[in-house]
Amino acid sequence: MSGFTQAMIVGPTGNTANVTKQRQLMIDTRVAALIAAQNGDAYSLVIEADPNGTDQDFIYLENLDSRDLVIYKIRMSTGTLSTDVDILLNVTGTPGSGTVATAGNMKAGESNANIHAEWRDEDLALTGGTKVDTLYINKDFVGEQEFDYPGGIILPKNRAMVFNEVGVDPTADINTVIFFFYANPVKIK
Repeated sequence: MSGFTQAMIVGPTGNTANVTKQRQLMIDTRVAALIAAQNGDAYSLVIEADPNGTDQDFIYLENLDSRDLVIYKIRMSTGTLSTDVDILLNVTGTPGSGTVATAGNMKAGESNANIHAEWRDEDLALTGGTKVDTLYINKDFVGEQEFDYPGGIILPKNRAMVFNEVGVDPTADINTVIFFFYANPVKIK
């Protein structure tokens, strides 16, 4: 695991902990997501959109919270044609013609996420961005395909991402579920 060193932090059971070069504690995002869910800070965003062509920005997600938004899992499926979807970070522009989406809290009775999310059955017409992943959505896959991000895709406050359909137009909805939580900053003295 390049970039990580074994810490000399010893817990009450005698176990040591891994830390990054920036002296931040390494954690498993599955455990972090569970802790966030128990605190009412884990969410899912469910969207069904048909991009209607190629090179179409069809989902937009912006973090409005002061805490980092950490995406740890994405599920996607489509039924007609297989396609590719790029994930782009640091896009510019603001979608103005999409349908607003609301993320549901994974803990019953808690409030919604502090985000701006939109989807559209056409291009949201945003520009720029850096591609961080390409998701290959296979129409013949039974169920939804899962894409896990153990290190997370992280959106700091006021940062946005888009899902851009770059493969063959599936001529059908791409069903998408984005699982994320808010990370409370770790402070080391």
